[in-house]
Amino acid sequence: MPELSDPIRIASLRIRNRAAMAPMVRNLATEEGKVTKEVIDHYRLRAMGGVGLIIVEAAAIDWNHRIMNHNIGIYDDTMIQGLSELAAEIKAQGSRVFIQINHSGPKGHGKQTYVGPSSIPVMKNNVPVSLTSEDIQNIKYMFVDAARRAKEAGFDGVEIHGAHYYLLSAFLSSYTNQRRDEYGGSAVNRARFSVEVIKAIREELGIYPLIFRMNGLENVVDGVTLEEGIEIAKIIEGAGIDALHISCVVDETYNPGLSPRFDRDTQPDFLRGYPYDSCIPIAGKIKQHVKIPVIGVGMVRDAQTARDVMKKGQCDILALGRALLADPEFVNKTLQGKDNDIILWKD
Repeated sequence: MPELSDPIRIASLRIRNRAAMAPMVRNLATEEGKVTKEVIDHYRLRAMGGVGLIIVEAAAIDWNHRIMNHNIGIYDDTMIQGLSELAAEIKAQGSRVFIQINHSGPKGHGKQTYVGPSSIPVMKNNVPVSLTSEDIQNIKYMFVDAARRAKEAGFDGVEIHGAHYYLLSAFLSSYTNQRRDEYGGSAVNRARFSVEVIKAIREELGIYPLIFRMNGLENVVDGVTLEEGIEIAKIIEGAGIDALHISCVVDETYNPGLSPRFDRDTQPDFLRGYPYDSCIPIAGKIKQHVKIPVIGVGMVRDAQTARDVMKKGQCDILALGRALLADPEFVNKTLQGKDNDIILWKD
């Protein structure tokens, strides 16, 4: 099996090792979403720490539909200069850099109204307005414009956010998508919006590395099952994506108020042996059914666990979150065997 230190390619893009920084919104941008010195410093440190691929936090394609108030924005061409400085600083340290693009849909901040596939709330009291077909087409081109800005700013690629019940994710899940038109019902129909976004970006930008982040499993009644997650992954792969980033919704505290299918005692056997809210074993299941690289994520916070995940072949690239917040040098120290020097995340 490949090791964390081994290089890998996403499409034709060579990445120096298989450690990625997962996208985590840090709320460090300006009130308009422009990149600040604090944003650049935050990512530069992790690039200097040896990360092969940095996926910059969810950038808002529509400022009225962002995750946090001081989110990074990618909704206007005036953002390109700051984003260009950010990409250049990261690449100067030897890391490859993608930026995640997102419409927060039924969640987040800055809403004029919450929107989604159906009027099904994800967060308490946030009842979204159901999007029309015209709305869907307009948002599709917001994704296209955001991807164009990312490319113009010098990012090596884009990650399309289709997880965690933000807009595209809400369309993918039967829990939040109860439409009766071509965007609802079967997995093919629920994936249609995401497929249209991928194909529209590809038509606009041509050969440009694209990752799609999705829930491989949702521990929610009527949410995405593992079987559906595999089916959706294959549909997304067929749309022309270059890599899949497999997240999940397992711990019910992630979206309070939603009815879980299982708990720690009744969880599926393949999830046992991992932290309860880890998505790593789900990535491992999906990896068996696709031919493109799979990024795994979830609860890897020490060097030996990182090595063990790679040895088991559960993913092609390992995304790290809190481990890198605790110690920007986590990857360098892990690759050098300096486990005892790592500053560990403490809950």
